[in-house]
Order: sequence, then C-alpha cells, then structure tokens
Amino acid sequence: MSTHKKHRDSQQKLSIKEKLVLLRKKMKELKIDAFLVPHNDMYFNEITAPYYNRLEWVTGFTGSAGFAIIFKKSAVIFTDGRYSIQIQKEVNPSFFKIEDITKISPFSWLNENIKKNITVGFDPWLHSINEVETQRQALKKLITLKGVKNLIDQVWLVKPFENLAKPFLRPSQLSGKSSSKKITQIQHELNLNIGDGFVLTCPDSICWLTNMRGHDVPNSPLMNGYAIVHYDHVCIYSTKDMYKNSPIELRKNVILKHFNDFFTDVKKLTKILFEPKTTPFILNKKIAAAGIKSERVSNPISLLNAIKNPIELKGSIRSHEKDGVALVRFIKWFKSAKINQLDEISLVTKLEKVRKIEPSFYYNSFDTISATGSNGAITHYRVSLKSNKQVNSSNLTLVDSGGQYLEGTTDVTRTFIKGRPSDEQKFLYTKVLQGLICLSKLRWPTGLTGRELDPLARHFLWEYCLDYDHGTGHGVGVFSNVHQGPQGITKLNNVPLKPGMILSIEPGIYLEGKLGIRLENLAFVKKHKSGARQNREYLEFETLTLVPFEKNLIEKKLLSTDELNWINAYHQNVYKRLSPYLLDSEKSWLREVCKRP
Repeated sequence: MSTHKKHRDSQQKLSIKEKLVLLRKKMKELKIDAFLVPHNDMYFNEITAPYYNRLEWVTGFTGSAGFAIIFKKSAVIFTDGRYSIQIQKEVNPSFFKIEDITKISPFSWLNENIKKNITVGFDPWLHSINEVETQRQALKKLITLKGVKNLIDQVWLVKPFENLAKPFLRPSQLSGKSSSKKITQIQHELNLNIGDGFVLTCPDSICWLTNMRGHDVPNSPLMNGYAIVHYDHVCIYSTKDMYKNSPIELRKNVILKHFNDFFTDVKKLTKILFEPKTTPFILNKKIAAAGIKSERVSNPISLLNAIKNPIELKGSIRSHEKDGVALVRFIKWFKSAKINQLDEISLVTKLEKVRKIEPSFYYNSFDTISATGSNGAITHYRVSLKSNKQVNSSNLTLVDSGGQYLEGTTDVTRTFIKGRPSDEQKFLYTKVLQGLICLSKLRWPTGLTGRELDPLARHFLWEYCLDYDHGTGHGVGVFSNVHQGPQGITKLNNVPLKPGMILSIEPGIYLEGKLGIRLENLAFVKKHKSGARQNREYLEFETLTLVPFEKNLIEKKLLSTDELNWINAYHQNVYKRLSPYLLDSEKSWLREVCKRP
C-alpha cells in the first residue's frame, strides 16, 4: 500500500476526539483560544456539499442548522428545536456541550461564559459582514474576534470530491423571463453607472438572474459562484472551468470567469454595492485595503425570486400534478404491501423509484424523511442502516419528501398508519389537520406577514398545551432551493406576503419516544377574486399539493362542517386533477380514497 493511500485511509478513520486534537494543535500554533465553526459554506447555502461540511466533520452532527465553538479544552454546539432529539443521538456530550440556539445565541453564550481575555478565530469567508460587525460591537472587551485561514481546512486533508459537472441553462419558456431582461431590471433598480459593481454571493440569486442551474448543491439544482453585476454586463466567477464550452446563449448575457479573477476585478471598480447580511467579511477587508467607495444595499433579487411570475406558477402547478401521481402510486403500494416488507429504507427507495418514472424529475429536493414510531418525533430524521425501523400496524409513519422537476420544486408530508389507529393518534392527527385547513382557507388583508399567520395554525394545539418547535411554513423556489426566503410563516418572519409567493403550510406534533405527526402542503399566495373591500385588497392561498390525507386518522366529530367540506373539496380536486394520468386500477383506488370521510 502506498504512503499516500495509508495517509488517506488514516484520515478517513479519524475519530471526533482525534479531529479535535488536530484542530486544537493548530489553534495553539496560531495562538487562538477558540475557533468558530458555522454550518454554512462561503455561499451561505443552507444545504452544503460534502466538500464544505466542516461542522459535520468535526462534530458528527448532520443537521442543516448548527454552529460550534471549539475551545482549547472544551467545545459547545448550538442548534434549534428541529434537531433537539437528533443532536443528542449524533453528538458526543463528552466532547460538546449542547445548547438551544433559540434560547441563547453563540455570541451571547460567549458573553455569559467567558471571564478572561481570549482570542476567537473565525474564517472571514464563512461569516457575513453584518454578523462580524454586529458581534464585535456586542461582545465584551475581553473577547477579540480574529479572522484566520480556516483551521479545519488545514487539518481535514482528505475531503470528498467536488462535483465537477458543468452548469446548464433553464429555457426562458420555463423561467418566464429571459436573463437579458432580468439583468437589465436589476441594473436599473440599482441605478448602476460606469465603474459600479453589485456583488452577489448567493447561488440562488445568481441562478435566477441568469436562468442558469447547476449541480453544486445537494438536492438543489444550483451553481456555486460569485457574481458582479456591472452597468452593462454581468461577470460570474466559479472555482470550476465552467467558462469552457459554455452555452452560446449564455455568453450573450454573461462573462464567465475563474474565481481567481474575482478580487482582481473588485479592485478595478470605482464603487462597489453589496448586501452586508449575505456578503462574506473577507470582502469588507479587501474593499478597505483597496480604498474603494462602497454602498450597502438590499439584494433586490431576493424578493423578485420569491414572487413567481405566471409562467413559473404554471410550471409549479404542473410539477405538483406529476408529484401527486407519484405519491398516489407510493401510498397505494404502502397500503397494499405486506407489513413485513415495509421499513423506513424501503419507503425511501420506493418513493424515489416512482418519482423517477417522470422524465422531468431530476432528483429529490431534500433527503426523504421516512420515520415510523418514535423516529417520527425527530423532526428532520434521516434514516440509516443503524436506525432503520420496521413499520408495524399500530405505529404512525411520517414521510416528508419532495422532488426537483424541471418545471418546479415540490415538498409534501403525510402521516400514515397500516392498522387501526388509537384515539390519541386520531385526536392529534385531526388537530394538526385543522391547523393546515385553517391557513389553507384563510383570507387576509394585504400587508400581513408570516409572523401574523403562524399562530393561526398552532392554536388548535395550544388549546391542549401542545406545540411544535419549527416554523409553520417556509418559502419554496421553482427548480431551485426547497427552502427559499425571504418569506416564511414563522414566529419571527416579518416579510409581508405577496401574490406569487410559494410557501409550505406544515403544522405538526411530536411526542419524544412515541410519535410524530406532520401534514404539509405547498400553496401560492394570490389576490382574492372579489377585489378590494374598504379600500383594501385581500389575499388567500391556492393549494398546489395534490396528495390525499389519511382518512383512517381523521376524527370527524372534532371537525366543523366547513372543515369537512374543505377536506371533501380538496379530495375531489385531487381526483379530478390526477385521474387523467393514472392507470384504471390506480383511478379506482384513488376514487375510493377520495370519498367523503
């Protein structure tokens, strides 16, 4: 065996303890007392490619939201309520103290726990200008933040390979607007002049602007890169040689360059515009060193990307019909399969198989959550060979999944049972369903935010002193990120909901060690057809998801006539929209499932 292979094998087999030893040795060399490890990459992606999974490498935590601080002799890791059970299973408490980030932020924790002078190292590529400036002001004088080259990269020598597949163009007949028109719109909105440049570091914004898609982010068809929008053109910078053999159509709108040219081109600008909350701190240092005039702005693409045009909505509607057909086939199989043939992994495999029948399906929009029994209480559970559970007739089975179709992105959750449900299971399922129905049929005046809608889905559970530790809904892209801002239905989101926005509606209930129930539909915001009343327009949702609910779990006596009518109308629409694409046997099955409960 070669020395290189021995070294590679030894690196791959390092324990968390050994990784921490290597990291602390590097900290000692650089005279750093602590090092910050966020989950995000330099593009601030929520889901990071394995190559950038530094937090997972050093902690073992696989969730999509986390932050660690490594000290000389201790460490602490933060996450939110979605991962409270998962992190207990994945992270060794001997090495990491576990904290709830919704109760105390990492920097507040530092202020409360540090009693002497320390230097805290951070990678200026992974922390935004906003974050660093805010925390430097908030942290007490004992704590010094120091930008350093990423320490984990210096000790993580054997990384997964990067995906080298080239980006591709999404046709304008699906995007609804050419990249030329989008670029012109942004140039005008920012009032760019000769010598000005607006820096973009968010892949979903760059992909929207150029109608490009890529293969750099797991489960999201995005291309990683930075961009500079000039007054008359756009430059995109990538670590890949993507500029070679690029589509001719793209070259009309965009100049493609290697990432090595990025800071060289930044220094040539007369004035640079950037959004501080999504721009890495490293850029601030470069701007200051070069003496370039700068202006802080909001990224206008965020809202434009969130508000889907009619062509995008049409594509999303079609993708949900295709996804609905796949889910009907999956549920029919689940209901007819023998109980000993069903476990969490077999459900994941079958669901992807039926989705792949559709030619425009690319891949899952996130790792499928297939959780039966007590695993359902782990909000973002991911099955493994070790955790895989057999389905049984008395347990609930929660399946949260989605697909990336060329026309759009889907995300749907249903909770099933193979046998006869208990009274408690029916009660909890129905309470969650009532929350979904409430928002689905809601009408509200323009100007309201997701924060104001969030309690309406929860109050059916609040009446019984129950709740869930995640948002009620998130924004969704179109053949893009399944989690897309700025809109959301959460306790903190203050972005007004606007026509064309797509959001999830997904209340749930989780009893640790026992069960999990979540029901999720996607819907888009539209104007209420009756028009303005009292000089105010009203908005409402139109549901996109076309998947029947589990009638065996619905407790009819808990529902009002209006709620029962909503369920019946929803099921009638599911059958009407999906039946043309089904085989006769599938139609018959769906017709029975969609009968009035």
